[in-house]
Amino acid sequence: MVLGGIAVAWISATQQQTEHATTAMGGNDMVNMEAPDFVLPDLENKPVKLSDFEGQVRIVDFWATWCPPCREEIPHFQALHEQYGDNGLTIIGISLDQNGAEAVIPFGRKMKMTYTSVIGNPEVAQAYGGIQYIPTTFMIDKRGRIFRKYVGYTDLATLEGDVKALLAQ
Repeated sequence: MVLGGIAVAWISATQQQTEHATTAMGGNDMVNMEAPDFVLPDLENKPVKLSDFEGQVRIVDFWATWCPPCREEIPHFQALHEQYGDNGLTIIGISLDQNGAEAVIPFGRKMKMTYTSVIGNPEVAQAYGGIQYIPTTFMIDKRGRIFRKYVGYTDLATLEGDVKALLAQ
């Protein structure tokens, strides 16, 4: 009985996130705004600054190792990184795991993640509108403006369509 309740709650939450994502894609509060800059530690505790990738298309993804839709999206980001990483695309995964690098390093190895992963904090999550659901993904154009915000799982075709459009600009 408990498992059934958890499944219903998860399905309900997924539907709410999908509805929220649909709303977010058309004229969201942060779309067309300049992406907030940040400096966060990578998995080797080296600083990563968003503005260091100025002039590139950037994907900033808020995620966690325990999040099922986040786990489903990681292969999409890895595929995009492999296909477009040398052509002007940078992907930065911002982990919101409470155990930080201790949780992310083994998970990243298991998932074969080679794009940049950093450890997030509440200040950066707040700067991006107060992240309420994960995954939350921001597409940032070459000028540093937010082109699109996705809340919840996003399929590869949708992500790749935006990447191609932004790289062509």
